[in-house]
Amino acid sequence: MSVSFPVNVTQDSVFLWIIHRFAEVFNEHAILKGGMVLRLLNSVRSTNDLDYVFVPYNSKKDILADLNRVFNEIPGGKITTSLSSKAIRIYIKVAQVSVQVEANVSKECKSLAISTTEFASQLNEIGRIVRIMSLDVALANKLAAWNERRLYRDLYDIYFLFRIVKIMPHMDTLLSRLKKIQSRIPRIKNIKKMSLADFLAELEKAIDTLSQKSIEEQLAPLLLREEYIGLDIKIKAALNELIVKLKETGHGKIK
Repeated sequence: MSVSFPVNVTQDSVFLWIIHRFAEVFNEHAILKGGMVLRLLNSVRSTNDLDYVFVPYNSKKDILADLNRVFNEIPGGKITTSLSSKAIRIYIKVAQVSVQVEANVSKECKSLAISTTEFASQLNEIGRIVRIMSLDVALANKLAAWNERRLYRDLYDIYFLFRIVKIMPHMDTLLSRLKKIQSRIPRIKNIKKMSLADFLAELEKAIDTLSQKSIEEQLAPLLLREEYIGLDIKIKAALNELIVKLKETGHGKIK
């Protein structure tokens, strides 16, 4: 029997329904990544969308029909689907709630099982076992994502995974991403690849300019005031420690 759509429709309840329904329909082939993974790890940072990678598929078109069937189960839902070269984006509006799901495919993706129990209990729901991206791969991708878009929320996520969850990045993933940079930022959009040393130099520059004001400008909508006051100091300390460890690795394995 499939999970029932929530009676009390909120952004979180819709997120939870999608996460659980994907686990039912796609089983281990649906791997959650991005900000919602941090929510399942008890981060307080809010997120406005769900990010998924589906494995092992060659084309996004291979999952499109199944995705549409899932979202058409939403009672009264207005569904808009957009297919680009990078991802499938599904926009869902139900009641007064709007959410977005971004889906991509890959032949493989390291993942692990996690329970949604703590998040579900906040909504008076029963948790389930779902798949999330392996956390070392997630951290490597977060570092690469920051390099390409320079958002402070990426620095927060890096801080959380490294300092709170105690994860080191998957080096092969990080080095691979640095070899094929795709950025729209004017200063680096023409840079197609970067060495680990050059990347760490960029991260050090970001630490030097990081301030409480800059944190508040981007993270205030995502965190409670009690969480972001003084966060610049915590992020700087964590990133400096991470840089030291990454400099020790060179192009080899984590020591």
